Amino acid sequence: MAETINIGDIAVKISKDIFKHFLWEAHSKRDDNFECSNSEHKGDGGTSKSTHPGDVVFIYRDPYLGKNIYLHTDLKSYAKDSLTSTALRKAFKSLCMTIDCARNSSKWREKYSVDNAEPHEVRGLLFMHNHDNGYDKPFYEVIDKIDLFALPISPGAILHYFGPRDIQRLYNIANDMLRLKAENELPKEYTFYYPDLVMTRRQGDVWQQPATIEALTSPYLIIKHDSVEDCNKGYLIYYNAPAKDSEEFEYFLDSLSRYQMLESGENIRIRVTREDAPNDLKSIFHLAKKRYVKAWGFDPARELILNKIEIDRIASVTSTYNPGDLGWRE
Repeated sequence: MAETINIGDIAVKISKDIFKHFLWEAHSKRDDNFECSNSEHKGDGGTSKSTHPGDVVFIYRDPYLGKNIYLHTDLKSYAKDSLTSTALRKAFKSLCMTIDCARNSSKWREKYSVDNAEPHEVRGLLFMHNHDNGYDKPFYEVIDKIDLFALPISPGAILHYFGPRDIQRLYNIANDMLRLKAENELPKEYTFYYPDLVMTRRQGDVWQQPATIEALTSPYLIIKHDSVEDCNKGYLIYYNAPAKDSEEFEYFLDSLSRYQMLESGENIRIRVTREDAPNDLKSIFHLAKKRYVKAWGFDPARELILNKIEIDRIASVTSTYNPGDLGWRE
């Protein structure tokens, strides 16, 4: 039992170490249940549920929606050989019932200090960490076997999940940001960048915007920052797509142009996050720049802008949290 508690603490620790860099808040109330208000919610054996669990609630403000997002999160840590489709389906089903009640519960709002008058949205997040780093296949093979559309999700409810590969990528990005700060290549104050879209406009102050959960799962994550000792102000982009061919990068460069980032005259750095990115990554990107300039009629001004863009890959860092170490409560 004690070992199980320590393994569970790994997910708590790693989630805290990751999301603070993405400017998420975590409510101080943790590991607490709240009352179930739906008699149709059944637990094991078909008995009615009296409460729903809550590991942690993460909070951030969505700059497009203009409201606070509360992610009621189920933190789980497992070994690669212990995950089954039955266990994962059970976790999703439990979270579906939990969010169904949380979205309509005044007691949930009181517990997590939510002002009912403020614009807000309650969602679910399943955080599945693999503590023995054997995540390559088992989780994604299991989730492919689950019919997610058959889950009892109430109308209007939204559930997200981070699997081991997602968590590893976010952990790598968080550690890369930490290293850049230490080397004076990224200031301590920064913001995640959200351009105005065709049908959607960003709301609120442009600075100190958090990374939304949609941004964290998108092909690229953009940070805007001021000057720091060893780097001019500009953009730091974590590129999460495969980076396999020049056409992919040509589309990416066109996106930066549409976001008016190329015309800003500010520094642009790209950090590729995929561990399987090709060895000739820089050659592929150089070809993409040549083709993109050609598409623009060999505009020398645009060629000069593109040639200033830096691209590199981040280091993969394996978390070393150990259940035995976390057994110490100092």
